[in-house]
Amino acid sequence: MFKILTIPYDSATKSFSEEILNDFCLNKQVKSFRTEFFIHEGNPSWTVFLEYDTVLEKAEGGEHEGMNEAEKLLFDRLKQWRREQAEKEGVPTYIVATNRELKDIIKNTPRSLEALKAIRGFGKKKIEKYGAAVTEMIRTFYAPSTSSG
Repeated sequence: MFKILTIPYDSATKSFSEEILNDFCLNKQVKSFRTEFFIHEGNPSWTVFLEYDTVLEKAEGGEHEGMNEAEKLLFDRLKQWRREQAEKEGVPTYIVATNRELKDIIKNTPRSLEALKAIRGFGKKKIEKYGAAVTEMIRTFYAPSTSSG
């Protein structure tokens, strides 16, 4: 499958937002990409052409045991988020979330803070600190893809 994304320059933040690209790629396996920088009517932008696969097959063994390709990809994305969060806070990754908690998040797909309470290990403090980021990641990951670019 293919997708073309255009990422405009945000003069307020003086940067290009990666959010559009990250949100789209969250539940995809990118096979190839090509970027082009352009200026249209004085406005700088990047266009990104992506060739990607959707993730559907079953995984075999290891930490991904019993997960399909989408769940495996989400687990890896959650681990990446956890690692970045832990680095920012200067704490071990298991303080942010254990692998078991990440797997329970994938199994239960909590899309609200209330639903996140069902995850063993996610108490009031952890939900206050990380709940919004985790539930947004789940909602974005499972959001239907659009064919417009």
